Amino acid sequence: MASDQLDYRFDRRVAGSYDALRGHPAAVTPAIGEALARELGTGAQVLEPGVGTGRIALPLIGAGCEVTGIDLSSEMLAALAGQARAGLRLVRGDITRLPFADSAFDGAVCVHVLHLVDAQTVLAQLLSLVRPGGTIILGRDWVDPASFAGRLRNAFRQAVVDLAESVDFPTGARGLVQTLVGLGGEPVDNGEERTAVEWETTLSPAQVLDGIRSRDDAESWVLPDPLLARVMARLDAEAAASWPDLEAPQPVTRRFVYSLFRVPAA
Repeated sequence: MASDQLDYRFDRRVAGSYDALRGHPAAVTPAIGEALARELGTGAQVLEPGVGTGRIALPLIGAGCEVTGIDLSSEMLAALAGQARAGLRLVRGDITRLPFADSAFDGAVCVHVLHLVDAQTVLAQLLSLVRPGGTIILGRDWVDPASFAGRLRNAFRQAVVDLAESVDFPTGARGLVQTLVGLGGEPVDNGEERTAVEWETTLSPAQVLDGIRSRDDAESWVLPDPLLARVMARLDAEAAASWPDLEAPQPVTRRFVYSLFRVPAA
């Protein structure tokens, strides 16, 4: 593998820290499950490709849905299996080759996974696996782009694009909407994102930088060492020029947002 290729692997270290990296506050988690369950319907049979450690699946079950989760990582599934409960079925497999029957599900939910694979392949399968009239949800965590954290993350992504010798950078939220519509998914409200819940957290620039540098940040664990070193040198310089006190905490507004689609009637 070339030194500057992105390597999307979810090893034991990542599985063990994933909830800390991507997890939501305890007060926020139920609201996410309730918002998505309202869209999917009470008692819905839901498929979640890339279920990971269950940060979406578990609150969905808590809100009354039944979830089949599939993930390639045995470590991630093992972490979730330790929280197993009624209404949860786990399958280890490749989400680009989903091993389920057509129209087997009432809905599907994809959150922070389609950037790791050929999104068009996965979305095309979901349109077959979810019954006609069923629901497909594309969700993500939103960070206020005007906040220091949003600005640092945008600078990080730009640095990866600028400094990588060869990189196929992940498709963004708007691109995924366009892909699903192009495959025949019927967008609700033109695919505009809805907010499930909003909350405020407090971070310092140093914390965000350290999270990226140490690979404890979900967006940097995939970067090869040489590329990460170049990216961090650039980010450190930009941060020092922007914020005199990198240790000073600042408020950051976050949201869980999602776009909603219907599977065309047969």
